[in-house]
Amino acid sequence: LIAVLAGIGGWQLWRGEMLKAAQRQSDAFAVALQQAANGDIDAAKTAFEPLLTRGPQAYRIMAGMEHAALLQSQGDLQAALTEFDTIAADARDPVMRASAQLRAAYLVADSQDFQAVQARVQPIIDGGGQFSFLAQELLAVEAWEAGQTDIARDTLENMRLAFDTPQSVRQRAELALAVLGPAPAPAADEAAEPARQPTEGESK
Repeated sequence: LIAVLAGIGGWQLWRGEMLKAAQRQSDAFAVALQQAANGDIDAAKTAFEPLLTRGPQAYRIMAGMEHAALLQSQGDLQAALTEFDTIAADARDPVMRASAQLRAAYLVADSQDFQAVQARVQPIIDGGGQFSFLAQELLAVEAWEAGQTDIARDTLENMRLAFDTPQSVRQRAELALAVLGPAPAPAADEAAEPARQPTEGESK
């Protein structure tokens, strides 16, 4: 009985400490967010940095997302991209992972070629969920700008027809398809291939 009571007391003590740690993490996160909202970017970055490596993982991931966004706002795109990639690799929650992957894909779209963007968005699309539609939309836009109109048209058409596409995304896909227009018809041969004349020895 004493051992059971001691175990319960120890568990309650541990749980209380975890709740206090989460509360401290939450308070520090709120302060850093407020500093960012006030435009004090350097102070916000400094406030977020300790939160990247301590406390519950959910807060570490959220702090990383905010810290990477601040790096992006200051033009340090490579550092922001590296941080988003780290978050995507570490996140156990699929929504957090897809969010970080999509943020990284947007950065790549501003600085790299279409193939790099396509490689970034494909895992998000394959994973399904609501982020997959935003990834498809980014893929279609980048394909269109790169002259890959077949990929753009097919992607937009898939978004238009999917029953679970969010209405706002479906409307944008329909508008883009109207501007892009239908696929061109195959060009007809300008002239029929002349009939082959039989060679000597062949039956006429």
